[in-house]
Amino acid sequence: MAGSSLNGDKRRAELSKLLSRGKRISISSQALRLGVHPMTIRRDLEALASEGLLVRCYGGAIPAQRITFEFAFDRRHQENLSQKKRIGAAAACSVLEGQTVILDTGTTTLQIARSLSSNGRRCTVVTSSLVIASELWAVNSIELMLLGGRVRGESPDLVGPSVELMLDRLAADVAFLGADGIDPQRGCFTVDVEAARVAERMAASARHVIVTADSTKLSRPAAVRYLQIGQMDELITDRAAPIEAVDQLRRKGVAVSTV
Repeated sequence: MAGSSLNGDKRRAELSKLLSRGKRISISSQALRLGVHPMTIRRDLEALASEGLLVRCYGGAIPAQRITFEFAFDRRHQENLSQKKRIGAAAACSVLEGQTVILDTGTTTLQIARSLSSNGRRCTVVTSSLVIASELWAVNSIELMLLGGRVRGESPDLVGPSVELMLDRLAADVAFLGADGIDPQRGCFTVDVEAARVAERMAASARHVIVTADSTKLSRPAAVRYLQIGQMDELITDRAAPIEAVDQLRRKGVAVSTV
């Protein structure tokens, strides 16, 4: 019994290691790899599920934190989706053949990527977003450059000194940036310091800076400023944008398009 218990501990430790890497566990493949009956792996997964380490799915399991993460990103993506699609399409239409384009992380810039992938316009896309990279990697018309760095735990994008260094050495035609909040007096904000540093470098690396954000972001507060109003060339938002905020931005020289 002692030996059996020890073997079970070792198996579950091995399965936990796979879960910590964000991997899906297949009962059949793990049974074959570890030389045990599939029912044994099923019991191991049930034990790990009782500890909150995984969520069972057909034929195996996936990490509990991955479920939480994917749900959170999908929820953000679904918010104001029709507006984000219109903003993304308008932004993609402004990209010229052969341009180098920087795409910030975010659910609105993801819609830009999807519009670029479907319109066939040849361009180079530079991004720190793993989601955008997965969207564009097989698109023949797009040369994709993924900025290398450390993956943020709460968001599928890359941050850190290596990302910032690469951006400092790049020269792009246009940068499309997202925002968690836009203050018509103070500028554009995000909720994370590291993400703000990357967005700031993206803006500095481009000749033209376009912020893409749905109307709920205007006059909404956020923690960290990454762009002052004078560094912002254009805003693409939706038709529900507050008129007063739009007028203030235009008076400060920002071209505002509502779609």
